Amino acid sequence: MTERSTGYRGLARGLAVAGLLGAALAAMTGCAAHVNTIYYGTPTALPQANCGEIGTHELSGATRLFRVDAGALSCFATAARLCQGASIAVTEMGTDTGTKYVFAIEPGKAPCQATEWSQGYSANFGGSQQFKVVVTQCSAAAKPDGVLLGCGGQDILIPVTVANP
Repeated sequence: MTERSTGYRGLARGLAVAGLLGAALAAMTGCAAHVNTIYYGTPTALPQANCGEIGTHELSGATRLFRVDAGALSCFATAARLCQGASIAVTEMGTDTGTKYVFAIEPGKAPCQATEWSQGYSANFGGSQQFKVVVTQCSAAAKPDGVLLGCGGQDILIPVTVANP
């Protein structure tokens, strides 16, 4: 009976240690997944923009806007001029599809850096935003006509004024 009791105790200790190790591993994995989601992983949704939202039919080096939240352009331009953290949401609308973007100026010293998050959408068949979110590193420079972003080899202008479409 003593041998059997020691065997069960050994088994119980082994299971207890395995349980503690499993709990520690689960806690570390959960924590790592959370960090990866925020900083390194693939996001599933666009972040919230703190300067507001603008709308255009073509996002390019000569962007013309047709809709702007009050204060959005001056907020984003000021952030780019001072290399302070701020972000703006942009909806590029086509006939039945488009792309939603968030551009964020990273706080720091000149030359300013920015991040672009983009996600396609479709108005077909009831609408869908189940497209992958793409993240791109960008440069950012305040210019007289707006904020010029260099993202993935493309120049993108976030103008400081609204033009008639």
